[in-house]
Amino acid sequence: MHRTALRRFLVALGAAVLLWVGLGQPHRARPVHHATWVENDSLRLRVLEAGHGDTTLVLLHGYGESLLAWRLLLDRFTRHYRVIALDLPGFGLSDKPDVAYDYPTYSRWLGEFLSRHTKGPVVVVGHSMGGQIAAGLALDHPDRVVAAVLIDPAGAGINTLLTDTGGIASPATQWVVSAISFVLPAHDSAWLAEPPDARDYEPSADSNTARSARRVLEQFDFAALRHRFRDLKQPVLLIWGEQDHALLPGILDGLDQHVDDLRVERIPEASHWVVHERGALVNELTERFLAE
Repeated sequence: MHRTALRRFLVALGAAVLLWVGLGQPHRARPVHHATWVENDSLRLRVLEAGHGDTTLVLLHGYGESLLAWRLLLDRFTRHYRVIALDLPGFGLSDKPDVAYDYPTYSRWLGEFLSRHTKGPVVVVGHSMGGQIAAGLALDHPDRVVAAVLIDPAGAGINTLLTDTGGIASPATQWVVSAISFVLPAHDSAWLAEPPDARDYEPSADSNTARSARRVLEQFDFAALRHRFRDLKQPVLLIWGEQDHALLPGILDGLDQHVDDLRVERIPEASHWVVHERGALVNELTERFLAE
């Protein structure tokens, strides 16, 4: 049973990585966007900002990825919203400091980002680890966050076959999953323009990338919101790939009895990496939710 679950998880991971690499440069024209770097809590973060609107969409990628995770979604919303995607600290081209990478630290980093770099109402959109952080922002900043789109979010724990105690990944899982940081591309010159020094930087060649990726899996509690999801007061769209063998589906149990404005969209054939596998459908579901 243990080997079967782990095998399914690795197959889904491999398929998602291949799909991601295959999307290396989906655009062929002049770059649509320009990357910028902002200061945040003594860190420099790579940021993409686009669009206009009174409401800001903040996009938070999952473990081992970067803001490029949102290539298939971001441009769909720039006509009506200000959209901000960023590389989470420790990933992509953002700083990778020699510090703790636990959930409270990420919560502090992103809370500071919300305060310093957004204004007006905010909709948080997050996948996996980014989904947990997004839900935390909605819980901790109800005066700013007006809605949340959570896509296979962490927060209720990871598969017990992939963990040892609490919400921390097991050593074997840490070794396998951290490899994702060395495979997924951090650049797409046909979609995102960057200065030469940034274009030449490869996270996979930076030892700090391995350190931060390892520390997240050693320190980040993927079950930190297990009993807090029910306290969400904002409208919530929860998108779940039913073939997700990484996270626990317990987040769905009874949630509709506690969250007044909740929409759950289950995608039977999708895995944990539904953002990449079913990008068009994720777009459609998110757009419909925001229009209501």
